[in-house]
Formats: sequence, C-alpha cells, structure tokens
Amino acid sequence: MIESGDGWFVADREGQATGPLTRPQLLELREQGKIGDQHLVWTLRQAEWVPLRRALGMGVSTADAPPKPPMSRASTAKNGQKPAARASRSGDSQKRGGSQATEVPAHRKGPAWSDLSTHKAEAVPATETLLKADRRKALTAQSQERAGEALRRFFARQIDLALLGGITWAAVSMIGIRTGAWLLSTPDQEMQQSAIAALVLLLVLALPLEALLLGLSGYTPGKWLLGLRVVNGRGAAPGMSTALQRATRVALAGQALLIPPFVLFTYAIAFGKLSNSGLTAWDHTLGLKVQRTPLSSNQWWLALGALVFAWVMVMDGVWMRIAYEILGRY
Repeated sequence: MIESGDGWFVADREGQATGPLTRPQLLELREQGKIGDQHLVWTLRQAEWVPLRRALGMGVSTADAPPKPPMSRASTAKNGQKPAARASRSGDSQKRGGSQATEVPAHRKGPAWSDLSTHKAEAVPATETLLKADRRKALTAQSQERAGEALRRFFARQIDLALLGGITWAAVSMIGIRTGAWLLSTPDQEMQQSAIAALVLLLVLALPLEALLLGLSGYTPGKWLLGLRVVNGRGAAPGMSTALQRATRVALAGQALLIPPFVLFTYAIAFGKLSNSGLTAWDHTLGLKVQRTPLSSNQWWLALGALVFAWVMVMDGVWMRIAYEILGRY
C-alpha cells in the first residue's frame, strides 16, 4: 500500500504516525469527527506533512479563513458607526474567530478525539523525523526484498550448474568414447587432478543447454523451482541469441568462470548491484528482467533438496553411469 502511494499516515499530538490508511478510510474518520480539517497527514506522494483539508484537495473552510483586516476610518464614517464601538466588536469577533480557528466544532468531535490533535506547533518538528523514518523503512523493506531475490537467483544458478553441467558432461564424455577423440572421466575424478580446470569445464559445458532453455521458455530447472523467469521488454522469452549472450556474460562477469578467489569477488559485486538497484549489469545491458513469484517455505525446502540432489548426482557419477549404459545398448 505504501509503495503504491495510497497509504496515508495521521500524526497524533505526540508526533506518532498511525497508518497506513486508504483515502476512503481517511474520509470516514473525518466524517466521524475523529480527525479535523487541520490535522496533519502524509503519504509518499507528498514531500511534507500537510493539513487534512489541503491533502484531500478541499476548499478553505470558515474556520481556516484568516481574520478580516480592521475597518478604515472612512469606512467607519460611511456606515455611521463610531470607531471605538466598531473596534470593540471587531476585537470580540477576532477573539471568537481565533477560538474557532484552533477548535473543531463540538458536533465534529468523536470519542477518539482525545487521542488526536489539530495542527499544533509541537507536532510539526516530529513530522520531519517521522517522514525520514518511514522512508528508511520503505528503503529497508525494498533492500531486503532484493536481497531475497539475489539469494534465490544464487541457489537457482547452483542447481542449474550441477544439473545442466552434469548432463552435458556425461554427453560429451560419451561422444569422446564413441569417437575415440578424448577420454573424460567423472567430474569427481577430474577434480582430484585439477579442481579449477574441472570447475571451468563444468561451467562451460552447461552454457549451451542453459541458453537453449532460457531462449525458448525463459526458464531453467533452478529458476523454475525458485519461481524465476527471464524475459525481454515485451515479457516474452529472450530468444536463443540473447539467452546465449546472457549465459556467457553471467559466466564471465558474474562467476569469473568459477576460478577462485575471483569468483568470490564477482559474486559479491553482483549481489551488491542487485540489492541496490534491483538489476544486474548483464540484464541491464541486454534489456532483460527477471520476473519472480512469491515462494512458500515448502518451495524453499524443495529447492534446497534439489540443490543437494543435483550435486550428489554429479559428484557420484550418476549421469556418467547412465550415459555408459546408453552407450552399451547402442
């Protein structure tokens, strides 16, 4: 409600804000006499706290009207009245008017009037603090939401790396054995010989399959599990060419080809960029965005289980055994 600009806050005499309230709720409180026309209200669409009547776009009431200037001597003589008598009546009228300007009529006061105040000087300094506090809360909530999205995207990428990379690894190994061009062992065995080379190869092998899935549907297995979808400016799948560019940029700028310790720096930079601006460098360059849907706690647990399962499948050589079995049949 606050982000849409429809959230109204009402300040009491202690400077505490109550809300958010919708415009109909604000009008209902006014009709019930719980708040007056000069009561201070604020919404994100405004730069400062303003009286209720001004915020609702109403005209100036009689109570809000400034006192009339004193009558001139010529005007007094014209009306045939003595200046002293006119001044006395004018003074009484101004006193009564001043009382009306700071008091709401009795029929407008509701049972909750004691908890609220009209436009008082002591409430004005507190409004600036409240305004800053509300903006800080909104920015904090937005930052937390973006940080949660960054975490979802990180988990989705790890699932895709293990699943897509493991399947492609097994397929490439099978092709090498069939053609006799190369011999590629399981990822676990290759990592024992050279962990960096094995990680780089796993990442590179996952790129074509990732680009294929993203280009056609906007989804990968990890993104689908975590409620994420990559789309272009029209809200459609980005296409093969753009998806391949994105996958390559992520591998280089977002993961540094998984080469330690550079991968830690790229992860931190990408996380900070996404948390602060809500958009990564590669998506900004390619005109893409990531749509997201709310996740339940069960979906989070499912994604965590899928992450563990995918990496066990890779490191235990399950995909390699499936590939060898297929190769033996044909």
